[in-house]
Amino acid sequence: MGLFDRLLKKEKSNELQVGNWVNSYSKGIYRIETIVDQFYDESYPALGENKIGDRIKDRIIVTKRFLNSKFKKSFSYESCSEAFVSKLNNNHYSELQKVIEQYPKLLEEFNEYEIPTRETIYNMELQIDNESDLKKVNGLIDFIKIGKSFLEIQTEMEQTDLLKLKPKYFGNYLFQLINYNDEYLNKKILWRNAKLTKK
Repeated sequence: MGLFDRLLKKEKSNELQVGNWVNSYSKGIYRIETIVDQFYDESYPALGENKIGDRIKDRIIVTKRFLNSKFKKSFSYESCSEAFVSKLNNNHYSELQKVIEQYPKLLEEFNEYEIPTRETIYNMELQIDNESDLKKVNGLIDFIKIGKSFLEIQTEMEQTDLLKLKPKYFGNYLFQLINYNDEYLNKKILWRNAKLTKK
């Protein structure tokens, strides 16, 4: 069994799987590296008919680009909803097969290419008018760095009297929660960093 035949075996299921060669949001030939199941948690502003802990319909598909739309080497990556990801048609498979057979070392090089750390950011406006509140917010950043859910962060803000800093519209500071690589814990997004920027 040839190299491409082994790759092709992964494509027989209709459901997207890690290892599938696909088209993604941007042009080119991609391979699926990670599939992330998402869940509704307290960070979502409107749940509608959904409940906390329910699975979100669209998964996040993390892909590495192998070739551009002209089937030339073009290593990069992207992360998007699976609604934008589709399996290759027969013509694209045929072109991919030709490239792999002609340049087998290119696939080895592609396998060694590592996707950098991806960040998801949640923005929160704050109105901070004194040094005491500023110090409390900086303490909250240290609290978040050990890994906290949105509910845990909200609870901490309530206990330290920081929820009062959330204005109705715009504040004088931007507080950003940062999640790395779509990490979840117990169906909740895990925030592992935060930044405070004066506007």
